[in-house]
Amino acid sequence: MRLTQDIRAFLRLSLILLLFIAMTIGALLSYLWVVGYYISLGINVPENVTITITKVTFSLQDTTFFNVTLLNPSFSPSSANITRMAVSTEDGMLHGVKDVSPKLPDQLPRGMSRTFNCRWNWANYTGQTIEIIVSIVDGSGATFQAETPLVDLTIKPHFNSTIGITHFNVTIKSSNLSKTYVNITRLTVDKEAIENLKPSLPYTLHPNASVTLMCTWNWIKYQGKNVTIAVHTLQGYARYHTETTPPPVILTITKVLFNITDTNHFNVTIHNSDLSPTFVNINKITVTMENGTIREITKVNPPLTPPYTLHPNASVTLMCTWNWTDYLHKNVTVTVYTLQGYVVSLTQTTPASSGASSSRKMVVPTQEVAPSTTWSKSLMMRFRIKLRH
Repeated sequence: MRLTQDIRAFLRLSLILLLFIAMTIGALLSYLWVVGYYISLGINVPENVTITITKVTFSLQDTTFFNVTLLNPSFSPSSANITRMAVSTEDGMLHGVKDVSPKLPDQLPRGMSRTFNCRWNWANYTGQTIEIIVSIVDGSGATFQAETPLVDLTIKPHFNSTIGITHFNVTIKSSNLSKTYVNITRLTVDKEAIENLKPSLPYTLHPNASVTLMCTWNWIKYQGKNVTIAVHTLQGYARYHTETTPPPVILTITKVLFNITDTNHFNVTIHNSDLSPTFVNINKITVTMENGTIREITKVNPPLTPPYTLHPNASVTLMCTWNWTDYLHKNVTVTVYTLQGYVVSLTQTTPASSGASSSRKMVVPTQEVAPSTTWSKSLMMRFRIKLRH
């Protein structure tokens, strides 16, 4: 009985040993078959280290990095010393990737693969083919072409002088080909952040959808100029658009008249140039005294309720009711406001009192002297003395 058990145990051990020998021989034959395949193609097994990029992945929700998986094949003669990674883009630029995890240089053993996290922002190259380059010491590096995920945003600004210069609209659209949604977090004009927007930010924009943002921003200094509008997202995607704003509205106060014979009123003449791209709606007039006091003129003819429309290449004279008796011979600044946000001012000195004005006029002789009149020397002297008085 015991002999039978020993024989069975021996047979089992022999079977296991035969299986192990068969697996070893099979692995050896497989290796020889692979080497023989390369030899049959006329390709020698590399003497130097050769690595391969097996996979490149991008995160749809974070453009600040990508992952690269490297393989050092089993037939490689030794470990691979990885020293550098770079990215070549379609615009012909070569970008070094300085932030890599695990840090470089890094040893990759023979027959092993490893994934590296590369901190490089590819937001400006969305939907493009980039080439990833890996360099090693004493061996052949690797290159790999990969297409970044597409997130296609378009920007269409709307600057309208007729509506006003204190705000503008921007329509942002995400293409139906975009691979993911974005969260719009910031909008800038010439790198200046626009803080007051409706709807407010952040705003989630899905593929094949659009949103129009009303932006409160005074662009009077940018009339007729190129401005660059940028839209930034939480994911890192960004889009830039350059737009030329409408030409400037040329609104001027051509005359302010304070008549000493009527200290209850003054007139202001406003002109809208023929070069202006739009009409304006005058809705308010104020006067500012020397001490900084500002007073709104509530009674104007023609009236400003509703606002007075002044078309290009037109002028209007408005009679403003204001008792300026206590502001004789002082500087007064008249300011005209419009619904569109255009504001113009002119500083004028009011006349002095009627008595002072009369004495000033007496300095100028009002008698006309004919050229043919003959004057005696004594009469001439008396006239000069009289004139000086």
